[in-house]
Amino acid sequence: MAIFKFKTAFALLALTSFSLNAPALAATKVAFVGDQGTGGNAQAVLSLVSSEGADLLLLQGDLGYYDNTASDWEANLVNELGANFPVLTVVGNHENHEWPAYQRYIEQRIDRVPGLSCTGSIGVKAACTFNNIEVVQVAPGVREVAGVAPDDNYEQFLRDSLSSSQKPWRICSWHKNQNAMQTGSKSDSTGWGVFDACLDAGAMIAMGHEHAYSRTYLLSNFESQSIVHKNSEMTLEPGKSFAFVSGLGGHDIRSQKRGGDWFASIYTASQGATHGALFCSFEDTTAECYFKAIDGSVPDQFSLTLGVQPQLDSHSVPVPSDSDSDAGPTAATSDIDAGFVFSRTDKQALRWIDRDSSGNMASTWINESCAQKMGGVSRTGNWKTLISIAPNTDGIANPCSASTASNPLSSPLPSISNENGFVFSRTDTTEFRWVSRDSTGGMGNIWINKACADRLGGASQSGDWRALNGLAPGFDAIANPCNEPASTVNSPFTTVDEGYVFSRTDKKENRWIERDANGVWGSIWIDKECADRLGGPTATGDWKTLNQEAPGFDAIRSPC
Repeated sequence: MAIFKFKTAFALLALTSFSLNAPALAATKVAFVGDQGTGGNAQAVLSLVSSEGADLLLLQGDLGYYDNTASDWEANLVNELGANFPVLTVVGNHENHEWPAYQRYIEQRIDRVPGLSCTGSIGVKAACTFNNIEVVQVAPGVREVAGVAPDDNYEQFLRDSLSSSQKPWRICSWHKNQNAMQTGSKSDSTGWGVFDACLDAGAMIAMGHEHAYSRTYLLSNFESQSIVHKNSEMTLEPGKSFAFVSGLGGHDIRSQKRGGDWFASIYTASQGATHGALFCSFEDTTAECYFKAIDGSVPDQFSLTLGVQPQLDSHSVPVPSDSDSDAGPTAATSDIDAGFVFSRTDKQALRWIDRDSSGNMASTWINESCAQKMGGVSRTGNWKTLISIAPNTDGIANPCSASTASNPLSSPLPSISNENGFVFSRTDTTEFRWVSRDSTGGMGNIWINKACADRLGGASQSGDWRALNGLAPGFDAIANPCNEPASTVNSPFTTVDEGYVFSRTDKKENRWIERDANGVWGSIWIDKECADRLGGPTATGDWKTLNQEAPGFDAIRSPC
């Protein structure tokens, strides 16, 4: 795949430090679209992009869907926007037919467009600049396209690209989702590491994959969906960001299957949605955004403001000032010869900090057991404090990996057959996964409860999410080894043959539970109105209880 280098004018611009006090730049209007196809609806959305006066089109994957459509897709772009209109796209799972052709069209367009410049593998692992915007493209979870890895150290690439960016506005762009970040039935595909990387940089996250539109409120933690506030004016800064899915580019439109109080806007077939795009006009420190449909509807509007953005120099190690109440001790880092444990105050995470092989300060994630073994926490602070002390994230080895089996990537892969596997215990959350080979011989994994893990001999390997993905990238690609006939499930509701409403106690959410076509219990998200219509909750419990009652998550249709 071709590697692009910054064009001369922008290489010079990249050497200039960005300042919020710099002269105002002209607004850059960006259209965010995903899941296109090449038919009339896709053409109508491109026409809308043109009529709204967009300066740049960002496509979050799934372009043509079928064989021999890349040339039709490019023809649509030329007919509606012109041959020299700035367009960037990331790879989606439906580019399995002819991704090299799509990538070639975009590479050629980048060469023709003054001011649009990229470095890296376009649409897969690249950093692109246009006017006052930095777009970092990755492909987490995409395993359907030849030559594209579902996990290629994307989190670190995002961190490196965003920390060295000289642009005020930073956008993370990829195709697939985590289940909680979309409104349909998509499963966890990307992992939370890429979300954390963008959150820590205060970068907004653009996705596709689910054929609907949704936007979160401003969040301080994507994995736990921690809401900063529910205002329509959001300030982007390290530790605070939002994510959206703009997947109404022209293919089909799907109904809402799930929701959550962290969603600020949901626009699906259930709300009468039609195709459209999200538009944001980025000024020097503010942006106005709105989603507009091809019928003229505007179901969502919000504004953005830039907070304090980190300006990092990987060759220097600034020390937090005494005025930073979150910084902890402020001894010069040059005095630190032995490593120490750092505890983040903005999220539950421990880091080991030490010098890397070049003598620069670096950090790596460690679990609580390792932290205690290394003497316990000696410094605390938020993400800005951490990168001020040790700007090289994940640049050193885990100090406990040599003496424990916490990292399965450092040990040989067990020899297993299609009939056998092993239990994997996650160290970054309380969760067990069964790891085995899938039907194609590749390594896959599936969630199991503790009773199942114990029945299978207990955990034989452990590690965090990245270790799990490196070991078995086929997420939810194999069958649960402990699935039993519904009549033998240890549940007080197994005598119920009709469905019922389940209310979660660990979050505000209702689920409909009933048997699927195979007689196995499954569940699906429903709203309060639907729950009341069905007689209200007759069972309650947390997420673990729900999975024990109905292991088929999102495996049935909504009754409403």
